[in-house]
Amino acid sequence: MFGALNRNLRYLFILNLAFGFSVQLITPLFPLFLANMGASAAENAVVISIGGLVSTALMLPSGLLIDKIGRRVLLLGSGVVSMVSIFLLTYTSTWQQVIPVFALYSASWALFIPARMAMITANSDPETRASVFGVMNTSWPIAGVVSPVISGYLIETTGWNQVFIVGAAVNALSIIAGFKIQRQENMETQSSMDGFRELLGRDILPVLTTFFIYGTLMTTALGGVNLILPLYLESRFALTASQIALFFTVQSFIMLVTQMPSGALADRIGLKRTVLSMIVLIPFLFASWHFISDWRIMLILNSVAFGLWSMTWPATLTLLSGVVPDRLVGAAFGVNTTGNRLGQTIGPIIASFFYVNYYQTAPFLVAGTICFVAVLFAYRLKDVVQENNKN
Repeated sequence: MFGALNRNLRYLFILNLAFGFSVQLITPLFPLFLANMGASAAENAVVISIGGLVSTALMLPSGLLIDKIGRRVLLLGSGVVSMVSIFLLTYTSTWQQVIPVFALYSASWALFIPARMAMITANSDPETRASVFGVMNTSWPIAGVVSPVISGYLIETTGWNQVFIVGAAVNALSIIAGFKIQRQENMETQSSMDGFRELLGRDILPVLTTFFIYGTLMTTALGGVNLILPLYLESRFALTASQIALFFTVQSFIMLVTQMPSGALADRIGLKRTVLSMIVLIPFLFASWHFISDWRIMLILNSVAFGLWSMTWPATLTLLSGVVPDRLVGAAFGVNTTGNRLGQTIGPIIASFFYVNYYQTAPFLVAGTICFVAVLFAYRLKDVVQENNKN
């Protein structure tokens, strides 16, 4: 599996594994942490959305800076920021105090994600890039299989502070792997503003706009579901933290076993066809939760929905890296992840609004509707990319 990865990608995999572990140790059950502090569903959404807004605002600047200060610097910076912010969460006692710390924590995503994507692109061949992305993406679900279980156990036995201490310690250790990554960047002489102007060119802007809208819609739906799911399971079925963590553990396991096959599938049958075939069922899976009264069935459908979504990652990232010049790959990933983080920002607000003002399953129907619109944009993505490739 790792034979095709060079030195930098192997150390990036370790760094990604640690980063993913700390993220999934905290974020899946984070709404419960805020609820324990007295935050309502709406206040929960405010905290998470402010963090998402900070991350969203920093994604594009981070992407534009990749070739100026280097991918390695941004990766190391993300580890330091994540470590410090997670540790600071141990000193919070009200949900209002969490807001600035969670915003700082969310900023680490803006440093890490574009730099990670750009490094994978720079260390892989176009012909097998989807497969390499598939291998590299397994780091997230590997971490996700074990971290929610550990988190649920620690919450029930020792409390949230131990969760944060473990997360900060893992990030501290990951910095060692970051220093092992070799510098490869050929620093560009053009300014960040020049790179931004190139992104607005008529050959690139339509493609990036479609990626942006598609990613925003999908993550709006997913972000809303991830906020409401723990609250809904606790309220409707009286599940414990460990039982709720099972949703995210199984979800990660499904992602783990599908990532590499999905990358190989994309290389074999085509990138756009892979994306479309994977997402077409997701709207119906989310909407069906409205009619289900057994949390075990929800567990299965949740795993399938997020598994299908994860199977589009290698194809989507490879598509994006192939439609812009190499010098703009980092900036393009910054635009794409800006859309993704924007969805993660507004999704919780939308979901909490329907959860509080209508009925508890309303956010799942809304998520299904938003995903359906995203499918329509995915068809447009296919047309735009094909047209762009002809030029």
